[in-house]
Amino acid sequence: MSRDTFLNDSMALVADIGGTNARFALSLNGQLQADSVEVLACNDFENLDHAVSHYLAIQQVAVDHACMAFACPVSGQQIKMTNNHWAFNKSEMKESLRLQSFKVINDFTAQALALPALPENSLIKVGNGESIEGATKLIIGPGTGLGVAALKKVGEHWLPLPGEGGHAAFSPISSMDNEILNILQQKLGYVSWESVLCGSGIELLFEAHSTLSGQVKKLKNHEITAQALSGDPLCKQTLLHFCELLGRAASNAALTTGAQGGVYIAGGIIPRFPEFFAQSDFRKSFEINDKMVSYLAAIPTSLIIHDNPGLTGACEALGNPLIP
Repeated sequence: MSRDTFLNDSMALVADIGGTNARFALSLNGQLQADSVEVLACNDFENLDHAVSHYLAIQQVAVDHACMAFACPVSGQQIKMTNNHWAFNKSEMKESLRLQSFKVINDFTAQALALPALPENSLIKVGNGESIEGATKLIIGPGTGLGVAALKKVGEHWLPLPGEGGHAAFSPISSMDNEILNILQQKLGYVSWESVLCGSGIELLFEAHSTLSGQVKKLKNHEITAQALSGDPLCKQTLLHFCELLGRAASNAALTTGAQGGVYIAGGIIPRFPEFFAQSDFRKSFEINDKMVSYLAAIPTSLIIHDNPGLTGACEALGNPLIP
């Protein structure tokens, strides 16, 4: 289906579905309708079909097309949510909802697709650098896990390149990093970037830092961030290290993908402390590289503060012929 064909069909359903909540909205002529966004608790509904029917009843509309993003693997016909009870067959769902077209994408793929459509006021630029028009973009997002994806321009459209960069091996470069790695290896064995750059990763980092300081403390990630912002020395040290490590992981991924179109920080963690993040050593860490410092310094890095990047990306996917 071409974009022009889709746009002539006007109204469509988009969704961004996680383990806890399902966000639904309408797309009109390929544009997200912000006043149509509804957030439903997944546990309130027996299955996806019931949740969709409930949402469409609220909106009092019928749709012929839909694109839904899910926080789970989406290859194959059978989809099973990782963190809730929903499961469905793509073809059966399309028939049940009487759709002419039904696209199913990964939630981080949706966020990647949103990048070219995000307005400037939904981004906080951290550091210098200017993007090259049409160049590859990178998105990296600490949340429940660590998502990493690239976005490449192919003709008039953008092709998402999802990957599993979060599971690449953690690479220490300082004596503190090595001490932290030794502690985490005893606990985890293999230590990936995701091991330290996610919600539970903040907790592991804090536990390691407290061990090195001669204390035995455990806190939840939201407690660590709150106390760091209040000035607690150990929590602040942990959160600063977290930001520094994110800079290095983003730098590695940018070099691998050639992300001269910019690096974008997504996920649910960093937007909780944007000022702290902007003042951290994230950008300094991003640029540390004896041979490629000029290359990295030219790449802009931005924090996404948009309310619904996943829904925006689902809208973009609807008319994108590169998205099956």
